[in-house]
Amino acid sequence: MLNAPLYRIGCAVLSLAALFLAACSGEKKPEVEYALPTTLCGAHLGKGVLKPFFPPGGKLTKTGDALDNGKYASGCDYAVDGTKTLLVTSFFHEDTPTARQIAQHRATQYGRGDTKVIVAASGDVAVYSRGGVATEACPGYPSNTDGLPRKSFSVEVVTYFPKDVFSVEKSLTQLLREIVPAVAKANGC
Repeated sequence: MLNAPLYRIGCAVLSLAALFLAACSGEKKPEVEYALPTTLCGAHLGKGVLKPFFPPGGKLTKTGDALDNGKYASGCDYAVDGTKTLLVTSFFHEDTPTARQIAQHRATQYGRGDTKVIVAASGDVAVYSRGGVATEACPGYPSNTDGLPRKSFSVEVVTYFPKDVFSVEKSLTQLLREIVPAVAKANGC
């Protein structure tokens, strides 16, 4: 039977050798091979604010409408290598719900059992386990196309990457804060 201290030292040396070989093997981290979008469903944003939400992969595809089209509800989604990555939607509201109210509803409905909601100090942005919501007033929007009154709108981002949305809470809050003015301006709010 081997001496216990000698056995532990041998295991430690083998572990370090394995780590050294793995580090020197030239293995590269997976990279983003596609160009990050400069707009998110028609809202012009910087690539830096989008980077945390797009995983490594080879091909990015987008489907859906622009957020600035004046429709009562609009949105688009992005997929990387055929896997859904990001869903962005905008809704007009007949009343003025808060970001917290919408996020609590979404967390209860889609939170996979996690109903935690984090609300920004300003109250205009809330993050839940699958994404985040921002709200803004839009009084007097002309509703000549569909006859529906519009007092406010919300923008919601549902993210499938990274898996833990709370780990990127600040990035998601910043992303929503950059989208809202672009949507408000484009829709004449």
